[in-house]
Amino acid sequence: MLAECLLEHRREKILHILNFKELTELDISYSSIASLITKLLVGCNKGEAVSLPKLSYSTGIGNLFQAMMAVSDAPSYATVKAVGLSPENSKRGLPHIGSTVTLFNATTGLPVALLDGSWITAVRTAAITLLAAQHLAPSKSRRIGLIGAGVQARSHLAAFREQFPIDEVMIFSRTEQSAKQLADQIDLPGGKTHVLSDPTELLRNSDIVISTVPAAKGLIPFLDSNQLPLPSFAGMVDCGRSWLLNDLPANAWVVIDDREQDRHSDAALITPTRVNQDMLQLVSDGYPSDEESTRRLFIFRGMAIGDLAAAILAYETAV
Repeated sequence: MLAECLLEHRREKILHILNFKELTELDISYSSIASLITKLLVGCNKGEAVSLPKLSYSTGIGNLFQAMMAVSDAPSYATVKAVGLSPENSKRGLPHIGSTVTLFNATTGLPVALLDGSWITAVRTAAITLLAAQHLAPSKSRRIGLIGAGVQARSHLAAFREQFPIDEVMIFSRTEQSAKQLADQIDLPGGKTHVLSDPTELLRNSDIVISTVPAAKGLIPFLDSNQLPLPSFAGMVDCGRSWLLNDLPANAWVVIDDREQDRHSDAALITPTRVNQDMLQLVSDGYPSDEESTRRLFIFRGMAIGDLAAAILAYETAV
């Protein structure tokens, strides 16, 4: 016991820095992150953890800065995530978004690791959507449709293949070249991958749909959830910006990530009266069994508790 305490003391005197490559090589499963998110959400319901609303500030030139914080008693850690975004970075040959995550020992208050935020964001976002789908998606879902073909599309496909018998992938992107590039990278033995030019065709033929359309000036919503089959699951990872949210099916079951965060945001993800549950309620109460023949919609803005889960697993795996 003394040796373990001394080892822990020495470990926490070092600020570990983990870059994207190092984090990727840890090979942490999305399912394990989803499991820890579940534990932390249960802790939130018991008052043993907290996921604070996102803090945002936009500059006069259109840049955006955000901060997200989560704290847990058991395991005793806290994270602070800092994000910066500039729409003009594409002209500079730079990524449009950058972020870092600082992991603290919540008992001592000392930072123990600095982690690449792009890896954290990619894996925690997919893990949270996967967790929602574990409760909401039809269990035998095998056809997945991807609206968008970037980092989040890739991470979500990898996450869902861990839990669902995916044997058909459909891809639609406003840039056909990016859709074809993603299709070429997918290794689906015995399965089929299609690039579609019509998003409605994708919706009608998918058990699971993941939309990851980035924000863009003048973007007009173009996805109609009435076209989804019954039952089905849609993960609106793009805050629902690509969907016609004013025309949802009357009996659609709508889950958002965090009601409290939504109340503190400049604009609600969707009319609050249309929300059936948030993630805290979904994990606590489950999906009602008498709502089988419905379209289940998960609208996602981003939860700090997901950053915390991914950072804890990365740190404890690495050191």
